[in-house]
Amino acid sequence: MTGQGGTRIRVTLRWLQILDDLEPFFKDKGEFVFWAKVWTDNAGGKVQETRMPRKGHYPISDHPRWNRLNDLDKVLFEGEVSDHLEIQLRGEELDQLSANDELEFYHRTFKGPITDYLRMIQPGDAGSDDPENMSNWRVGYEIEAV
Repeated sequence: MTGQGGTRIRVTLRWLQILDDLEPFFKDKGEFVFWAKVWTDNAGGKVQETRMPRKGHYPISDHPRWNRLNDLDKVLFEGEVSDHLEIQLRGEELDQLSANDELEFYHRTFKGPITDYLRMIQPGDAGSDDPENMSNWRVGYEIEAV
């Protein structure tokens, strides 16, 4: 739906994949927590922050059979946007006996008509410098009009 100030959109995290669980070889899975911050400067600005999972952690392996969380369907942002949207994602592997290990930081800015970006955003959609394909994890999310 398009309003006077722009288009009402929803940003939904669909999946994430761990390429390195940041654990020693004898530990099968890492314990991961993720945070999202999504904002627009349009219409006076709006920020939404999300912790995933809301409590606890996700146990995730880096083994190809068990390293992807599909069907997350976590709404990260909903609001009216015209020409500016920024998305930041970060993740940590939790350690009890040492400092937590941070995954590579994700940041992407969408400038210009938001209707140009209404689609699934994931590795492979932006060529070799694809920001969703990081060194130790990958993400896929959807920007859709609502």
